[in-house]
Amino acid sequence: MPHTSRNLLHGLTRTWLLIGLCLIVLTWWAGQRSWSTDAYVYDRLLTTRIQPPNDDILIVAIDERSLNALGQWPWPRDMHAALLDRLAATDISAVLFDVVFIEPSRQPDHDQRLADAIRRQGHTYLPIILPETSGRSSIPRYLLPAEPLRNAARGLGHIDIRADDDGTVRRIHLRGRSVPQLTLRLYEDLIEDDRVAPPEVTRHLLSRDNAGLDILIPYRGPTYHYPRVSYVDILEGRLPPSLLEDRIIMVGATAKGLGDRHPTPFGAADGGMPGVEIQANLLDGLLQGDIIRDVPTWLASIFSILPLLVFMGLVRALQFRHMAKLTLAVLTVIAMSTWGLLVSGWWWPPTISFGAVIAASILISWRCQATALTWFQQEIGHLENEPGIIPAPVAVPTKEWGLVLHRRLFSLKRAITRLRNTHRFISDAMDSMPIATLVVDMQGRIILSSAQAKQLLRHYEIPDEGSVHDLLVSMTPEGQAAGRRLETDDLGALDDQLYKGNDERHYRLKVSSLVTAVDAFEVGWLIGLVDVTSKRQAEEQRASLLRFLSHDLKAPQSSILALIQLQHSASSRLSEKELLDRVAQQARNALTLTDSFLQLTKIEFGAMEKEFVLLSDVILEAIDQAWPAAQQRGIRIKHDIEDECPMEGDRAYLLRAIFNLLDNAIKYSLPDTCISIEARETAKGIVFDIQDQGIGIPEQDLPHIFDSYQRSSGAHLSTGHGLGLSLVKSVIERHGGTIECQSTENVGTRFRLTLPSYSESPGTADVDGTIHDDPATT
Repeated sequence: MPHTSRNLLHGLTRTWLLIGLCLIVLTWWAGQRSWSTDAYVYDRLLTTRIQPPNDDILIVAIDERSLNALGQWPWPRDMHAALLDRLAATDISAVLFDVVFIEPSRQPDHDQRLADAIRRQGHTYLPIILPETSGRSSIPRYLLPAEPLRNAARGLGHIDIRADDDGTVRRIHLRGRSVPQLTLRLYEDLIEDDRVAPPEVTRHLLSRDNAGLDILIPYRGPTYHYPRVSYVDILEGRLPPSLLEDRIIMVGATAKGLGDRHPTPFGAADGGMPGVEIQANLLDGLLQGDIIRDVPTWLASIFSILPLLVFMGLVRALQFRHMAKLTLAVLTVIAMSTWGLLVSGWWWPPTISFGAVIAASILISWRCQATALTWFQQEIGHLENEPGIIPAPVAVPTKEWGLVLHRRLFSLKRAITRLRNTHRFISDAMDSMPIATLVVDMQGRIILSSAQAKQLLRHYEIPDEGSVHDLLVSMTPEGQAAGRRLETDDLGALDDQLYKGNDERHYRLKVSSLVTAVDAFEVGWLIGLVDVTSKRQAEEQRASLLRFLSHDLKAPQSSILALIQLQHSASSRLSEKELLDRVAQQARNALTLTDSFLQLTKIEFGAMEKEFVLLSDVILEAIDQAWPAAQQRGIRIKHDIEDECPMEGDRAYLLRAIFNLLDNAIKYSLPDTCISIEARETAKGIVFDIQDQGIGIPEQDLPHIFDSYQRSSGAHLSTGHGLGLSLVKSVIERHGGTIECQSTENVGTRFRLTLPSYSESPGTADVDGTIHDDPATT
């Protein structure tokens, strides 16, 4: 890691540690307090898990229909006795009254009748009232049912319902001042009578060690979630006994205006939930073992700190990256954990944990940005102090305005403008390079390229962002096979290596490593492809000239010297006429050889003067020139020229090339044979064939017949120097055509020339690569 980046990371780490320690202390302190947002979260989670009610519970509702039928509240107690007598006639499990019978009845016999009915029923439970007390020294007192009633009841319990600070009923005391809750009292008797088997969670709640324990009421659904019937319907016997069998009957007021209605997490619609239905939810939770308890305060604080520690650890492990994603992930885990604990019967307030993680994310992001801005400002200052590559315009002094952030943004804008101008300057400088120049990374991928390099890449169909290896594979390295891919480490070893392209151009590679100015390590390579085609051509011309002077032109001169030496000896002396003839023949051979060499050199290394030409006329003129030699040997020339064959080329060189082919056909043909010439214009261009009936060319000599100074092994019938076919090949290729040879010994030889027609090419390239416009389009 670079030194600057390491210092920045260490500074952020110190800030991270300080923020983490402060938030851990605050989270522990806040986790032991209640917050209104926790109640809101609890309500939202609880209302998403509506569960079906227990069919064993039936509410007998003191509703509006019963009040209309039986009169205003309170009703005489003998009416409740009549209700119990009706219920006693069926096999029900228990009866729980959410109706207070504290004061004696104005008619004592009514209390006695109700007490007798309670005894006959045998499983009736009556409520106790726990009034508010003032001061710590107040003596607890209970408001019990009237004496005959409490003595007759199977069990007594309080129905105390206390709302939270926001007025919503969420919790209930299971044992208020050592008095069990009425529903819990009923549940204990059901266990004692072996009517229900308590789950493990409720077994723990029955322990006397849990005196004063508060639990969260496990609401199963909204108001009127449990099945209910009207009080008057049972009293008047309208319901079938099967509807009541084996059920726990809970009697309570549901009519509006009686006051026993409370807001719950499901809301306060229709005035809230009746108290008897709250008792039904509690009993259902006890029966199902679905009791919700608060996580102990100390454990809740630990749970609140744990997500903060995980978040802080992940932030540091990921080196302050992906802050938003980490925050969202940890908050999602907190929400899922809260939901999972609630389903498992535990309530953990997540507000503090949420707040701690969000605060940590905000504080760390803020400090990271502040630290980064400070570091950024320092780096911008260093950049502005660096000497510029290009001269900057004289800045007009302006008064700075805005906050520190604004001034830093202005500095950033100046730095970006300077970098952009520098980048443009470097790009323009690259494009102006006189040679094809590439900047590549350590893997060979192209980063920058000059204008000439881009043209070269387009020629080889390589994208500007491609690899230099693809370019080098498309060329042929000197002394190596084409298509061999180099390893990355070989780039430095390619310095001064010669490559040949498919366009017959030669390039010398100049490779230099690029090293950073600060940390001094290699980041890439600077590669230049120097076009040395003209130099290579000059070297080849020089080698050909030396070979010509040292070997070919030397041979006739040596022969002349040998003839002169023979004249010194009387035994080998020639006549004057024979000596002059032989010397003249060797001189003519030297002149012919010199002329052929100069013509070949001019074709290969000189520029041709191209013009509009009818190849048919050139062929006919060549036939006229060769006709005397053919007549002398009794050889017929037959031609079939279908078209005028227009093209663009150098007439003189084309005439010389076609005449050389005719001359060779005449030299190596037997007397009284025929030479056939055909020329036609096709879709592929102009096709010119010349077929003789001569001695042919051996198969092993065919690949080399177009090389300079190469003669077929069957060419002993005629003298020559091996430059004729080389000249023909050079002329045809300089005109953009091709030449092929097919030959069979003692049968004959056919040469086929294919040249571009005038209509095919709008322009033609010279040897030096210059493009001449098509005259027809100028």
